[in-house]
Amino acid sequence: MGLKAGLRLWLLLVLLLVASAAAYITFKPELPFSVPAALMVVSEPASVTPTMSPVSGVVVESSPLASTNAETLVSTVGPASEDDSPFVVLCYHRFVVHPENFKEKLSEYRFPQAEFRWQMQYLKDHGITPISMTQLKDYWFGGKPLPAKPVLLTFDDGFRSLYDVMFPVLKEFKYPGVLFIYTDFIRDQGDSLTLDDIKAMQNYGMDLESHTKSHLNLGYVEEKKSAKDYARLLPLELSDPVTYIQKEFGVTPTTLAYPYGVYNDDIVNETQRENYQLAFTVNPGPNDRTVPALKLKRDLILNPMSHETFAALFEPRVLHLDHIQPGDGEFIESHTPTISMVIKDDVDYKSIRLFVGTAPCSYRYDPKTRELKHQFHKAMKSGDHYLKDQSLKSGGHFVTVEAKDFNGVKRNCTWYFRIKHSGLNVATKKEDRMKGVDDK
Repeated sequence: MGLKAGLRLWLLLVLLLVASAAAYITFKPELPFSVPAALMVVSEPASVTPTMSPVSGVVVESSPLASTNAETLVSTVGPASEDDSPFVVLCYHRFVVHPENFKEKLSEYRFPQAEFRWQMQYLKDHGITPISMTQLKDYWFGGKPLPAKPVLLTFDDGFRSLYDVMFPVLKEFKYPGVLFIYTDFIRDQGDSLTLDDIKAMQNYGMDLESHTKSHLNLGYVEEKKSAKDYARLLPLELSDPVTYIQKEFGVTPTTLAYPYGVYNDDIVNETQRENYQLAFTVNPGPNDRTVPALKLKRDLILNPMSHETFAALFEPRVLHLDHIQPGDGEFIESHTPTISMVIKDDVDYKSIRLFVGTAPCSYRYDPKTRELKHQFHKAMKSGDHYLKDQSLKSGGHFVTVEAKDFNGVKRNCTWYFRIKHSGLNVATKKEDRMKGVDDK
C-alpha cells in the first residue's frame, strides 16, 4: 500500500506541475509598461504555411472581420502565398557629399554620399539585387519570379541632391531606382530637380512615380479641414501628379508614396479610384504578396545608420498577422488603446517582442488562440504598485511585432494607426494647417 500511495502522490505532483505551467503560459501576467522619454511618433521629413504549433497544437484559421478597420494584413491581389519570396524597399530623401563641412547639425534625412556608396557596395557583395518597378509589377501581378534577394531603391520628394550626389553612385553600380516626386516642389524650381535632371534620370532607366501634389500630411489635414473642403482636396492631391508627369515626361505614374507614410481607409480608397496599382508607406519591414498592394512597407534610411543596422534590414521575412487592433491605417479617438492581433505563423512564443514606436511593450499571449494583447492605461494604482501613465500622444504610431519561427528565421510586421488631435478647429489660415505632434 505504501508503494501505491507513493506512486499516486508522484502522479498528482506531475499533473499539478503541468497544469501550473499551462496556466502561466496562457495567463502570463502583464508587467508594468516601461516607456522611454517619448514614444516614436511618425514625423515629417525635414524636406519632406503556418503549421502545427508545438506550443498550442492548433492553427488559427483566418476569417472575415466585422469591421474594415480591423482588417487582416492579406492582399487579394495576385496569387498570394505565405511562402512568397520577400522583398525589401529602401527609402532615401536627400544626400550630401561632405557632411563634415556643415557647422549646423544636419537633418537625419540628409544622407552622406560615402555611406550611400558603402550601402550599394554591400548589396553587390552580398548578392542583394536591386530591381525596377517594372520587375516588381511583373512579379506582383503576373507572378514572374524576382531575382535572388530583391530590393527596390526609392528616392522621395525630388531634391536637387538626388541628381548631383546620389545619381552618380547609382550609375556607377548600374542599379535601377524609383523617383517619387511631389509636383508642386518640381514646379517651384527652388532646391528641386530640374526637368532636365529628371529626364536624364528617366533616360538612364529610373522609374518616375507620384508623391502627391503638395506633400501634405493628409491625415492631419483631414482633421483640420471641413469634410467638403477635404473631399475636394484629396482627389486633386492624387490626380495632379498623374497629369503633370504625363505632360512633362510622357509616362503615366501608377505607383504612389504616401507623404509621411500617412494613410487611412479614405486615402487608400481614393488611391484606388485614381488607378494607382501599388502604394508605399514608411512602415518598416519586409514585403511579400500577402501585404496589401496599397500598403507596401519601406525602410527609411536615415543618418546616421550603422552598417550592422543596414545589414539587418535584409534578414527578416514577413510575420503574418490577423485581427489586428487598432486596424492598419485606422484613425482612433482613444489615447489608451488596446493593441491586439493573432499571429498566424508558427513561431516560438518565447521570441515574441512587441513595440509601439521604439518602446518595448509587455503583453499577454494565449498559445491556443495565438492572440497577443497589450492594454495601454492612464496612471493608476494596482495593488501595492503605481503604474505610470501610458497615454499615447496624438498623431501617428507604429506597432511592430517580431518573432522567430521554428526554423530560427526572424519575422516581423509593422502597421500604423493614428490618434486624432482633440479640440481642433477647421483652419482658416494656411500656416495653421500643418501643426501637431507629428506635423513639423
